[in-house]
Amino acid sequence: MVMIRRINRISRWVPWLCGWVLALGLTSCIKDDLSECGVEVRFRYTYNMVETDAFRQEVDRVALYVFDAGDRLVAQQEAYGAGEADDFSMRLPFLPAGDYTFVAWANSTDRQGEYADFDFPALEIGDSKETLTARLPREADGITHQSPLNSLLNGTLTASVGDGPRSMTIDMMKCTHTLRIILMPIQGGQTLDEANYSFVIADRNGWLAHNAEPHKDDWVAYRPYYQELSVDTSTDYAGDEAAISSAVVTELNTSRLIYDDEPRLIIRDTRDGREMLNINLTWLLSLKAIGEHRADWSDQEYLDRQDEYAMTFFIDADNGTWMQNRILVNGWVLSLEEIEL
Repeated sequence: MVMIRRINRISRWVPWLCGWVLALGLTSCIKDDLSECGVEVRFRYTYNMVETDAFRQEVDRVALYVFDAGDRLVAQQEAYGAGEADDFSMRLPFLPAGDYTFVAWANSTDRQGEYADFDFPALEIGDSKETLTARLPREADGITHQSPLNSLLNGTLTASVGDGPRSMTIDMMKCTHTLRIILMPIQGGQTLDEANYSFVIADRNGWLAHNAEPHKDDWVAYRPYYQELSVDTSTDYAGDEAAISSAVVTELNTSRLIYDDEPRLIIRDTRDGREMLNINLTWLLSLKAIGEHRADWSDQEYLDRQDEYAMTFFIDADNGTWMQNRILVNGWVLSLEEIEL
């Protein structure tokens, strides 16, 4: 069931609405159910790797903001249940002809509170578009983020609204990423210990503007919300010194990855604090796009379309050095022979 809540202050609209309704007279738009009034807004999320609409699968709540030609807020609306509706849309009644910017933020919802949401300001009618931002929550230190994130989508549309029944569709982009990092020994007989390795992504993408562009440099230290040692307990290779039977598995969530911001993925040996890896994360992730979409997509478009990454690093557990010829990113083998880490 879709629940829509209008969150603009109606009292500020009353004088304007009365004059507008009187001016319209007996036009066909004035009906008790307002079914032909205003603007019907739909949402589409095809800006992904498979280019199919996954809006319903990604979100539950949608917040819609409408700004006039002077970039001032004139209406806002919120709805829940978007993932349950076969044909979800939002209707904005009494929107007069003119030029507008429509901004939508949509997210999944976690009823148990295990997932985190971006923080949004409470806007009032007349507020500037520049005040609409999304900021990532942090731990008590003000820098660290270490919890799973609900999916967050953004879309903007600038359009001219005319008289009579009107409808439009806002295309959405996902602004959250999941990274799964796996450390594996390079040879059998080696056993890893998850306590020996720390993972962090240092980025300045903690604060997004109304259109999901960086609002300002806002540094975040992303740390895993999940990390454990996975052990192969199968009996077929028990006692086989050549068998690889352990791996450290970790998962992190991040805000939107901006290619030019050059966030760093850092892996440390916790026993002595030594940096085992310090690499430009967006550059590393973009290498996988070379074989698939280089002719069609820029590095930034690939990062925006791809929301999940799995990276496998091979390490010599005895001396803490990497296997120097490959990293696996989403199933693609990347050569490291000429890469400066």
